Amino acid sequence: MKNKIFYIIEGGNIAYSIVRNLLYQGHNTYYISSKEDNLRNILSLKAYYSNLEGILHDPTEITFLESLDMAPNRVGGVIALSNDDALNFVISWLVKQLYEDIRVISLVNYPENEKLFLQNQIETISITNWIEKLIESSIEYQTNLSFFNPYADKLAIIEIRIKKRDYVANKKLKEIHMPENSIVSMLIREDQIFVPQGNTEIIPGDKLVIFSLKSKVPEVKLKLLKG
Repeated sequence: MKNKIFYIIEGGNIAYSIVRNLLYQGHNTYYISSKEDNLRNILSLKAYYSNLEGILHDPTEITFLESLDMAPNRVGGVIALSNDDALNFVISWLVKQLYEDIRVISLVNYPENEKLFLQNQIETISITNWIEKLIESSIEYQTNLSFFNPYADKLAIIEIRIKKRDYVANKKLKEIHMPENSIVSMLIREDQIFVPQGNTEIIPGDKLVIFSLKSKVPEVKLKLLKG
């Protein structure tokens, strides 16, 4: 791989090791953190590598993410490495929505959360998986809601019960064409909870759970209910 730009977001010792290796390989590396101690530790590498930049900022701020140089031909990847899976998901999901062609990788600290990342096209690093092969498990719906509570101001979780007269009733998911920066993440049908696929037909009584940027909530609701 020729020299690329990498964005490493949050993280302590693991981030230090990955940043050092990327710098050694000659890649231009940006480390972003909201924690001064982490930033100071990573920037100690600048004494040896001029291709390192550190940014003290909230990595979940959308306007900040939009300001980054994310040209697909220049960026090798964005890697989220905090010890908080919810934070890693929000960062990764936002980057994926803003820059769909960019490779996004996230550390997953708890194996039961990994499926959610993979369902949203986010590559994962799971230390636990390096030790043992895990049995696949689904994430309970209520757990999902509490999982995102700390970041409710960044990412909207919309629940909509579909009625017979609604636009999406009796349509397949692939026919709906959801607004940009939104995704139907789960479908609840009676006592079943599952991730809908393109051919999944949405029927009256279904409850849809949608991840969306807050600014897109009115558009999402209008699309589902009116078309």
